[in-house]
Amino acid sequence: MAAAGYEYCQHCDRAHWKPRTVLVDGNQVCTHSDAYRHDCEARWALKLPDKARKPKITKLQYLGLVEQQRGYEERTKLRTEMLRRHKSGKTTDTK
Repeated sequence: MAAAGYEYCQHCDRAHWKPRTVLVDGNQVCTHSDAYRHDCEARWALKLPDKARKPKITKLQYLGLVEQQRGYEERTKLRTEMLRRHKSGKTTDTK
């Protein structure tokens, strides 16, 4: 049970002072959750250039690094989230 003013978060199994944010799909999540981390990564990756400019890497290069480090499934999840954000027009944080 959470103290007064705090809410129990089902996403990260902690009690927080209402640190909530709304994702592009409309879900309200805790800012400490994996869903929020994933959303932040997708927003950041969308800001990468499409074409190579030193010293930045491109979106495709970053997705390749994600696949190399975390596997094809994680790459696909990130790419899907990036596409969903791009199609919705919400490529940046909208607080």
